Order: sequence, then structure tokens, then C-alpha cells
Amino acid sequence: MNVIIPVAGEGTRLRPHTHAVPKSLLYVAGKPILGHILDSLEGLKIDNFVIVLGARGEAIIDFCNTYPHDFKYVLQEKRLGLGHAIFLGAQALEGPTLVLLGDTIIDVDYPKF
Repeated sequence: MNVIIPVAGEGTRLRPHTHAVPKSLLYVAGKPILGHILDSLEGLKIDNFVIVLGARGEAIIDFCNTYPHDFKYVLQEKRLGLGHAIFLGAQALEGPTLVLLGDTIIDVDYPKF
């Protein structure tokens, strides 16, 4: 299985919080949103993790480096929307792919899903 997590948005509606921190790294309940997402995938057999980056992508990469996964990063140079971000992330992927929004925490039993 593949997982694409687009985190390229600028988080304009959350300013001033997102002036210095990417939206997916804002803390909710003691950890960054992206941390909640990655932790929810623990124990699943995932072949490819693709993170679609935008502004302040270096901070996202630094955070992802704290996880034992082999992430692939794709830069969305022009913000052409979520569909475009997913398209960029899916370019080299084959097979079942799960898209998880990098700014959304949901409670899902992924093995059942």
C-alpha cells in the first residue's frame, strides 16, 4: 500500500500561527498534527510514504526524520490545489493508495478499513 500526505498548503486561515510553522506541525493535544497522522499508521505494511511539500518543507522533512519510515518527498512548486498535490505525489506509485490530508486528524481503524 502507498500513502500520500499532502502538506503543501500555507495555512493562511490559521495566521499568525502559521507564519513560522507549517500547518501540519501545529500542536494539537500535545503533538503536531502530522505526528497524530503518522502514529495512526503504526503497524500497517506501507510500501511507500510520499509527502507533498510546499512552503517551509524543510521543517516537515526534519519532523519526518524522527520516524523510522523511508519517506519520499515531492515539492509542489506552484499551489494548484489539492488534486494537483495528489497527482504529483502519485506519479511513481502503483497499487492501492491512501491519501491522508496533512492537516486533518481522524479516528479510523486502518486495518479494518
